[in-house]
Formats: sequence, structure tokens, C-alpha cells
Amino acid sequence: MKKGRSHPNQLQIDFLAAFRQMLISLGSSENLPVNESLFMRMTDQWENTRAMPADLLFTKSPIEAIVFRLQKANLEGEAGRLRFPAELIAGEIRGEKGLTGFSAKFREQGWIILPAELSAMYKNLFLNILAASIGLEYLYPVRKDLLAEAERVALAAMLPEAEVRKFFGLRLSRFPDSFRSEVANYFNLPFDYVLKRANHLGMVSEQVIEESRSVTQPLRASVLRRPQSSRAA
Repeated sequence: MKKGRSHPNQLQIDFLAAFRQMLISLGSSENLPVNESLFMRMTDQWENTRAMPADLLFTKSPIEAIVFRLQKANLEGEAGRLRFPAELIAGEIRGEKGLTGFSAKFREQGWIILPAELSAMYKNLFLNILAASIGLEYLYPVRKDLLAEAERVALAAMLPEAEVRKFFGLRLSRFPDSFRSEVANYFNLPFDYVLKRANHLGMVSEQVIEESRSVTQPLRASVLRRPQSSRAA
């Protein structure tokens, strides 16, 4: 790769190349250049040395188990739509200001990088979503569509319908803090993502989701139910 290019659009052009492509960049558009820059640095070094930069504190993640779970759930539900490359590189980076996490493809590899500062709950969630995005990228060239489908597939694998119905079977429309906390603790996932899964299953409408983001409203105690057993995602 040539060095010293100054064309303002060159970074994006490079990432659109087939051998080095950003798939999903978490966070806002302001985080995208940070994620892309880190990916460029890491893949440049990998290309030259087949090693990660020592100062990036790269740590192996449980990506194999996540891919196995995604594939198992997908085979049972949708005839094996997920296609993963033979090699996946996934891990955590500490101290990278502005890094939010991303999935990408480099030559024949799938890459998933997350900031080490994430809580375990979000780290597990994002690993599943980003892994799903790698398996689905051949079907969804538009990033927005790829993220939406990756979220749907990941949440389906992490949150079985029967478990979600224990909380949302009554078609609730208001969610006080106590209910949100109970659901998040039960599934060990952020409440908003459990709510998305309920929406995918037709238990909660888009309007209810929008309202829940803007205000926390009271709920009658009579409709709160605690499942008989707990489940960690």
C-alpha cells in the first residue's frame, strides 16, 4: 500500500476495497474515523508481520463459542443464512480514545474489535451483534440494513422466545425502572435490547419502543411477573 496519500476521500476509498472493508461501526458518525484508523493500523501491521501491535493490548475473545451459538440458532430457524470466513480475529483494545467497536473484513478474515472498557454485559451483546454482521454481510451491502439484521439474528440467538414471553406476554406498554432493572438482570442484557427482541417477536410495537426511549412511565404492579427461573444470556 502506498504511503503519504493526501486525497481527503482516500481513506473511504481504501475501505471500500474488497480486501479491507468496514462492515459495522458502533456509535455515531464521529466514531467512524477512529474505528477506521485503528483498523488501518492493525491490518497494516498484520499484513507486514502477522502480529498485533504489542502496545494495543490485544486480547482473545470467546468468538468461537459465539459463532457456534449463532450458527446453531440460525440453522434451526432460517436454513443456515450465516456464512463465516475460516478465520476470525476478535479482541479488546484498551485506552483507544473514541473507539466504540467495529466489525470488518480483511482479505479472507473477519475482524471484531471492541474497547476493553466496556462492561461485560455490553461486551457480550456487541460481540454477538458484530459476529452476526460478518456472517450476514454477503446479503446486506447497506450498513444500516446489515446492522438491523445482525441485531435481530444475535438477539434471537441470545433471547429465546419462551423466556421473553415471561416478561412481555401481556403486551405491556409502559416500563418503570423496577421492571427495566428486573428484565436486564434476568437476561444480563441492556433492557432496550431485550425490548427490541420483544418487538421482533411482535410483543411490543415500534411506538411503544419510541415512547420508552423518551420517558419512563409507571406500570400497575399487578402485571409484573417474575419468572420461575433465571437465565444469563
